[in-house]
Amino acid sequence: MKISHFRLFVPLFVIVLLSSCLGTNDPTTYSDNPTFVSLKFAENDSIPNLEDAVFTLELDGADSVIVNLDSLPYQTRIDSVYPTFSFKSTGGTLLYYSDGTTKALTGTDTIDFRYVVKIKNTALDLDSLHSRVYPIKVNVHQVEPELYVWNKVSDNLDSHGAVHQKAVYNESIYYFVNNNSESYLYVSSDGYNWEPEKTVTGLPADVTFKDLTVFDKKYYLTSGDNKIYSSVDGISWSVKQLNDYEFKSLLFSMSSKLWAVVQSDADNTKHFASSEDAITWAVDLQTDFPSNFPVSDFIAHSFFSRTGKAKALVVGGVDADGNTLHTNWNTENGKYWRDFSVENKTLDTLSAGGSIISYDDKLLVFGKRNNVVDSAYYKMSKDEGLTWEIPDTTYTYNVLPEDYKARNYISAIVFNPMTYNKKTTYTLDQVRNSNRIFLLGGVSKTQSLSDVWTVKLNRKDFLLQ
Repeated sequence: MKISHFRLFVPLFVIVLLSSCLGTNDPTTYSDNPTFVSLKFAENDSIPNLEDAVFTLELDGADSVIVNLDSLPYQTRIDSVYPTFSFKSTGGTLLYYSDGTTKALTGTDTIDFRYVVKIKNTALDLDSLHSRVYPIKVNVHQVEPELYVWNKVSDNLDSHGAVHQKAVYNESIYYFVNNNSESYLYVSSDGYNWEPEKTVTGLPADVTFKDLTVFDKKYYLTSGDNKIYSSVDGISWSVKQLNDYEFKSLLFSMSSKLWAVVQSDADNTKHFASSEDAITWAVDLQTDFPSNFPVSDFIAHSFFSRTGKAKALVVGGVDADGNTLHTNWNTENGKYWRDFSVENKTLDTLSAGGSIISYDDKLLVFGKRNNVVDSAYYKMSKDEGLTWEIPDTTYTYNVLPEDYKARNYISAIVFNPMTYNKKTTYTLDQVRNSNRIFLLGGVSKTQSLSDVWTVKLNRKDFLLQ
């Protein structure tokens, strides 16, 4: 029995001791840190996307601003918001409105953030009155992000009656024209303002510019024989000859090489060829040249896939026997080729005379050639050239303007393609002067044209994508 009493006594002593310690009257200490932690908008069934706003504390001059850097979608309402603010410590928060009024937050408030300008938070340590004031900015896109607005830059850039023409991009826009006797060059550093025309020298009198290609910041073209012409500035051209082969056409620049179709002097067989300097050429004698591969009048475009892999397309054109092709050839290395048109014919009657560009993770094609050009041609591919579709006409702004004439041999340029990131600071001019499409010239049903049109997807003006 003695042992049992002792066992009961020890726990009782510990309880009494703890109770004595817990019963001290030391004052409770409250935090005096009023720093902002987070802001979240609750989901609202009547306002889609509201809960997607991500707010951070960003330095704006001398102020630390509570702001959502990625703007809410166009026309998102912010007039009925259930906000949840979080601070290191808070004993009370006060919203300030643009009209000078204030509102103390209770935690169950519906707020019209169109007029909120700042918030004041006072820490829980009310005696010291530690507080912070933060400006608040809720960003909502003010324009429809998928809007394309077309504008005409020039009615008639060329005054020489161009018969042949082509524009390429090489940090500036270089627009070459030929009237069957002389060639001229127009240059613009922004697509809007053009330098006085320059007379081009060193090229054949009737050069077509059809396979004009930019490679390693230089200009190259061929003329259906063993000669390849090159220029550093686009004005003065020099010529070199290829031994044992004739150039049928240049294709594109890909993987630091210039690619071409050549024909053997010995047996007239055609081959793919490539060069790292446009002087020494490696002729591929192992790959069979497809019988229905174009040798002229095709549309070629090289680009990078979403995974960063180099790819190229060669669309339509005319084969060695003069047959018009509706093929859609694709390659990733210049050796293995696949004709997408065997599996999918959504590029329909496109044969030649247009341009393909990469834009907004899509491929866009403008212009086509057939016997009669009746309507402007514009299609897009969302799967790197396999399938093609007419852009969504639910939004009428996503089609070419009504007064844009149907045409062939048009040049499409993407001026200063850029991808923005959050770690880089950009100037307003950098944003404005990037990712803009220019359409230049072409041949309509009745005349040669040299007008210039431009468009930019509104979303491309948003700094954060």
